[in-house]
Amino acid sequence: MFRRHLIVFSVLVALAILPLLLQEQTKLVVSTKLSSVLLYPMTVMSELVEFLSVSRARIEELETMNSRLRLENAALRERIPQDTTPFREKKFKLLKARVVGRDPSNINGYLYIDKGSKDKLYLNQPVITIDGLVGKVAFVDTYYSIIETLENAGFAISGLHLKTGIHGIVKQRGSLHFDYVRIHDEITTGDSIHTSGMSEIFPKGILIGTVHGVQQIEDLFFKAVYLTPSVRVNRLTSVYLIVGEPTVKKLELREVSR
Repeated sequence: MFRRHLIVFSVLVALAILPLLLQEQTKLVVSTKLSSVLLYPMTVMSELVEFLSVSRARIEELETMNSRLRLENAALRERIPQDTTPFREKKFKLLKARVVGRDPSNINGYLYIDKGSKDKLYLNQPVITIDGLVGKVAFVDTYYSIIETLENAGFAISGLHLKTGIHGIVKQRGSLHFDYVRIHDEITTGDSIHTSGMSEIFPKGILIGTVHGVQQIEDLFFKAVYLTPSVRVNRLTSVYLIVGEPTVKKLELREVSR
């Protein structure tokens, strides 16, 4: 082991002395070659950081586009049956915000975000992600706001079963329920529940959750429907706010032959 250390030490000493013995022109050539080798890891890291920065910006752009298109498609589906009439296409604007804190006493019930009145946020502004509904703005300060999420006890919103047109109220009571579904209404596990649009706060078509259980209860008219939220609030690091009233563009649909 000592002999190996001695050999390594001798090589290092020789490499350290070698530049002193070289001519100036040779030193310049050697230093140029060595610098390119030594700086190679830094060059690679710099290119990687630049690539990741561009990728992150592209991901955010695609997330925003995805969320906006879902909202616009929901508005379009609502008008498709009226395919011989003019309609106004909704164009939604989204503002991305970062989650910067959580309420310690109700960790998934309220989220703090890094946008406030300076960004023109307002009370009851809808909050979503690419997966679906998060909640609404409950408090606005200059530089931050507080979001009430669908995980907060008592949170309620009008819901719609798109396949059948069944309306009800989605409410948080320890778990997410879809209330006022009649006994004979056709709704099964795996079905999706969306916002109904019968609200001044939330536009139609935002995914709220999927049915994971249907149970007959001691009620003459209604049955219990249990939902799994589409959004995992405890995993959120960012959200999107639907900004103001959607702008509209008037379009004409061509008549479809029947």
